[in-house]
Amino acid sequence: MPVPRAGPTGASCSTTICRSRSTSARSRTSSRPRAEGLFAALASAAMRRLLPSALLALALGAPAVSAAAQSPDTVPLAPAERDRIVARAAELVQRHYVLPAPADAIAARLRARLRDGAYAGIDDADALRAQLEQDLQSVNQDKHLLVAFSREPLPKPVDAQAAAAAQAHLARQYVRFNHCFYKAERMAGNVGYIDLRCFDQPEALAATAAATFEFLAHTDALIVDLRQNGGGWPAGVAQVSSHLLEGKVHLNDVLHREGHRVESYWTRAKLRGPRYLDRPVYVLTSSQTFSGGEEFAYNLQALKRARIVGERTKGGAHPSSNHRLNDRFEITIPFARSINPITRTNWEGTGVVPDLPANADEALGVAHLAALRGLVGKDSDPTTAYEVSEAIKAAETSTAGARK
Repeated sequence: MPVPRAGPTGASCSTTICRSRSTSARSRTSSRPRAEGLFAALASAAMRRLLPSALLALALGAPAVSAAAQSPDTVPLAPAERDRIVARAAELVQRHYVLPAPADAIAARLRARLRDGAYAGIDDADALRAQLEQDLQSVNQDKHLLVAFSREPLPKPVDAQAAAAAQAHLARQYVRFNHCFYKAERMAGNVGYIDLRCFDQPEALAATAAATFEFLAHTDALIVDLRQNGGGWPAGVAQVSSHLLEGKVHLNDVLHREGHRVESYWTRAKLRGPRYLDRPVYVLTSSQTFSGGEEFAYNLQALKRARIVGERTKGGAHPSSNHRLNDRFEITIPFARSINPITRTNWEGTGVVPDLPANADEALGVAHLAALRGLVGKDSDPTTAYEVSEAIKAAETSTAGARK
């Protein structure tokens, strides 16, 4: 069933705001419903501190070009401007990238390729965007290092009124898409299911999360589907995690390069809505689960609160910010890194490794069957035992059929 909608909470994004960054063309298919792209748009840059121009490019419809959405029409680029863009990217990465040693290495690579004429044959903006992004990621494969191109000049970053309008627009989109809670249902055998596509700000998502967990409060196991989750605010991750953990639990620290500042994230001691405790939790992942979606899975795995089912995730643990390269190009640069208090590291580059590997399209069936088998013998009531037994038979048949 659809998740009960919470009304607008009045929360808005202040120093951070959710901005769209399309996933790569390899990770999206045209057959997916449009809502999925919009969830990705709301999700993926919630950990980025954005320039107003970037906000407006999303919220006001400026036609930005990324790896997933390139027009067949090329935009000519003069050699001098092309070289200035590459040089500016090297300068900004060296100054702001979260890890100083890789920052120097990435900047050195860009400058060396520029000096050696590697960009000399590039005469259009789309091609430069793609090549520059590839070169940025080539040193340490940081997938938060991104380049965006707008076919129209980006709005001036000092336009505070327009930026506020963009923020309000994005907040409305979060409300319209139910704060990323795409679906909740009771599956056969009394297993709960939540399809969660991103993480909104905690104040905004709290009511919807509470309604979702209220609806599933009497299930015997829970599956949280993050296979299409592109990330979100760390505080939103903590808010949802609070429903699965008791008391105040330390989840994550975000270490900033500049000023050596640390932001710590904990679950909430007091919570609106029920907690889902003392029952098994399964988290579904895919190769496209990213950023905050990965953090949610990684934290629960480290705490031994959930079993991860599916594919190794994408591997992005660095919150990022946007910087303008010129009036049409912007670069996204990670400025901080996540540190889990239990593992003392993160999922950057490695992804979250599943406890129960499965192809993404089979993960739900695998998790459902595992949950059902775990319920055998837990309740002596004949009606309950019969329902679980029948659900196992159906799930085994379905899983076997999917693998043929």
